[in-house]
Amino acid sequence: MRQLVFAFALLSLALATAAPAAAGAICTEALDVAAPVLANGFAADRRNTRRYASAITADNVATLQLAWVDVAAGSTEKRGTPAVTEQAVFFSAGRRIVAADRRSGCRYWEYEIPAKTTPLVGSNAVRSSAIYFVAPDGDRPALVLAGDFYGNFYALNAADGRLRWSRFLGTERDHHMITGAPQLADGKLLVPVSSKEVLSTIVELLRPCCSSHGLLQALDPYTGTTLWTYHATADARYQFGSGKMAPNGVSLWGTPAVDLARRRVYVGTGQNLTPPTTDNSDAVLALDLDSGAPLWTFQATAGDAFNVGCELNALLGFDCVRPGGPDFDFGAPPMLVHTSAGDAVIAGAKNGVVYSLDPDRGTPNWSRRVGAGGTLGGIHWGMASDEARVYVAVSDVTTRKSSGLSIGQRLEKAQITPVEGARPGIYALDAASGALLWETHPTHPADGVPTPSIYSAALSLSNDLLFAGALDGELLALRASDGAERWRHASAVPVTGVDGSAGNGGTIDSVGAIAAGDSLLLNSGYDTFGSRNAHQAGPGNALYVWRLPPP
Repeated sequence: MRQLVFAFALLSLALATAAPAAAGAICTEALDVAAPVLANGFAADRRNTRRYASAITADNVATLQLAWVDVAAGSTEKRGTPAVTEQAVFFSAGRRIVAADRRSGCRYWEYEIPAKTTPLVGSNAVRSSAIYFVAPDGDRPALVLAGDFYGNFYALNAADGRLRWSRFLGTERDHHMITGAPQLADGKLLVPVSSKEVLSTIVELLRPCCSSHGLLQALDPYTGTTLWTYHATADARYQFGSGKMAPNGVSLWGTPAVDLARRRVYVGTGQNLTPPTTDNSDAVLALDLDSGAPLWTFQATAGDAFNVGCELNALLGFDCVRPGGPDFDFGAPPMLVHTSAGDAVIAGAKNGVVYSLDPDRGTPNWSRRVGAGGTLGGIHWGMASDEARVYVAVSDVTTRKSSGLSIGQRLEKAQITPVEGARPGIYALDAASGALLWETHPTHPADGVPTPSIYSAALSLSNDLLFAGALDGELLALRASDGAERWRHASAVPVTGVDGSAGNGGTIDSVGAIAAGDSLLLNSGYDTFGSRNAHQAGPGNALYVWRLPPP
């Protein structure tokens, strides 16, 4: 019965992604891989500022017109920031990586990653939080890059979608997956690797928890050859005191930030899964760009050992060494920000605190609590910065991650709920000092009652605008200087795809919206934790593409 009730939380998503896509229009012109790149990766640049270049401003954002919608047929979530060139949009849809025309939505090509299903754990899907585009370089071809639910990474020829190479990047095929997006710097493709063992351990009845740990892989982007690997912990060994395996955990969930001047990589880490805990969990790390060697560690929460067994009673949750930790990892990528007071590594954790660190030593410059913190944030998917200000999305929610599990359909579905003292909203901090400059706490109607909107998805910037997507499916464009609302769109509605297929928007989580040239793109639909309720719009499968009207 334990197996039936506590199947892996992403199973329903993965099962849905196996459905075939509806046939869409095929583009008649060739895909020009040399077209200028407008937006790329999860965080817009190597420093992870999520500041995108576009023609969209506070003065014209209200004139945006819907150009087309892509419906990921059969899917219940839309993951992955699209990569955008002047001509094309590269995005994920279930098990497919797609190249479409930015203007019309016609498709140049599709690539489908291999199907794989593990009973009670889930089926394969393109899972990385961004599709990454590598421009052509001399005789080196343009590439499209992404990772999957089973820890495999794919490099496709951007011109035709054919596979150039693929590799498993973990050490444990049953546990490793790729959630964070890659970053390319100085010829090194940096790919973070995380573990689903934090959840899957409760259905693995014949082995002790937990053996896997996070990694950062540095690869040659054209061959997939490993240049170096950072292992977040040593290999786990049986601990006679607890009857568990350790050290473990310390997943790398977010995109690395790169500091070329200092030859450093900055990453955020997750919690341990069982004790004894390590000093690099729930931390920001600096690694040497050329070797992967650790340079400094800033740990925000010590002693955090959590897996979903900690949510269950002792009889069912024997994988937890009690008391379980608060699950306060750094899921949001750290940012390298050039402030008026000098460079700083700025990172936000699920504990609701933003930290500014000295990039040379890792010592704190300042910290600012903006949220109460929760198992899904606090600060969940990502912040943004324009150097003068740091913009922070606060969710302040929790859920029983061990619920929302399924075998074909949900057996139990615990909803996301606000934590005690929750302060969800958008905050702007002075980048140099951490001083609060403004905050806003939008609401939305739920059963006729004004209800606080929850901001878990990553924020993004363009010009004088800040884009913020809420779990209720509403996308806001706020003036960055003072938080004044300039535009909003309710995305959780029925839509018709460019191929004529029916779909719908839903919860906005994960990657949020990005601006690119005269376009604004948004993934709408998220179903990993919780379903439709007063706070969440629920499942969805829509990629929206808006465009400014011609001058």
